[in-house]
Amino acid sequence: MKKNIKLILSYDGSAYLGWQASNVGVSIEGTLKEVLEKILQQEVQLQAASRTDAGVHAEAQVVNFFLEKPRNLEHLHKSLNQLLPKDIRVAIVEEAPDDFHPTLKSKGKEYHYRLTRSHVQLPFDRLFAWHYPFSLDLAKMETATKFFIGKHDFQAFGNAADPKPKDTIRTLYRLDIISSEEELRFEIHGNNFLYKMVRNLVGTLVYIGAGKLSLEEAEKLIASKDRTLAGMTAPAHGLLLKKVFYV
Repeated sequence: MKKNIKLILSYDGSAYLGWQASNVGVSIEGTLKEVLEKILQQEVQLQAASRTDAGVHAEAQVVNFFLEKPRNLEHLHKSLNQLLPKDIRVAIVEEAPDDFHPTLKSKGKEYHYRLTRSHVQLPFDRLFAWHYPFSLDLAKMETATKFFIGKHDFQAFGNAADPKPKDTIRTLYRLDIISSEEELRFEIHGNNFLYKMVRNLVGTLVYIGAGKLSLEEAEKLIASKDRTLAGMTAPAHGLLLKKVFYV
């Protein structure tokens, strides 16, 4: 009898074209699938809670697949971390209920976005934070976060280049800006997110802080449903999938 196996992964996405398998480069999914199939000697179909983009990182990506034959999960866990590249680590391997699906059963996700403000960015931050050494009005940015909390049509923060999804209604539970002298961390928790929505929210808040977008204009963004009126898309490398929530 097949067993549903749940994995929790951490990865540095710098060298990958994102989660989803691709014919044009190396992906997290493709790398994990190759190693699993080598260990298990069976075909593996992976599902993930978040299809992170190229350069985006994860602290707790949730993945599942079905195991066709009995296997010691502790041994599987060790084998995975021995064979996977060092920028992908498996934190947990466990059996899940048969109906568990990392996307369909998810009740929400939390993303963190780092922005460094120092005049010179430290070398070990360059792959994990957006370097923005310019003045920002933090008070205006914090005021603007309140415009986006709650259940809204977030079409203005979707991806302009892609066909619009049928449903663009999302609920944002929390959007906090944690500040220090040399860094901002945006903590964003919602029930689900449109493609590039988190990075578009961060880019818009930075535009507001930089004076490129007024609070009056920002307050009208949700109602406008117009991506061209919002701010830039923040660079991918500052984004981290922090946690996926389940009941």
